[in-house]
Amino acid sequence: MRFHYLPGSKRYPDSEAEYRLLLGRQHTVLRDLGAPAELVVITCAWNGDDGTEPVERTPELKAVAPGAYWRTIIEDERADPADQVATHLYVGHLANAPQALDPLLRAIADEVTIGVILAPEGLDWLVHPYDGGIDIITATSAERDRLKDRHPDWLSPHPRGY
Repeated sequence: MRFHYLPGSKRYPDSEAEYRLLLGRQHTVLRDLGAPAELVVITCAWNGDDGTEPVERTPELKAVAPGAYWRTIIEDERADPADQVATHLYVGHLANAPQALDPLLRAIADEVTIGVILAPEGLDWLVHPYDGGIDIITATSAERDRLKDRHPDWLSPHPRGY
């Protein structure tokens, strides 16, 4: 399911008021999901034709999302090695509190980073914030529908939900 951060499906915040709205919606979703006091945070770094060895994340990302290298995923293992893209996953933990999460959420909203996943330790649900909104994967369709019913004005107006 996808929620949009800003009214009218506006993608990027232009003011502190819009950042407050964006952050408030993200924290509301986490609260509605019953998020624990600490969240698992998965972040990414990529490299293409220079091999599959893990690359360092940007200093900006490391500053807002501590983590250690976990594993590498090759997006198309059948492709010529020169055409493969390696996604390096890093896992860490952040407190489920505005002072800990907001710098990361702002970096995502400003496209400083992409490909972030927030989840509880058991991975009972996944939240993927992106510039413009939040993708949410719940364990059941009933949980998804409960969120949709709570925040219908946050849904995309697109008939397919994106």
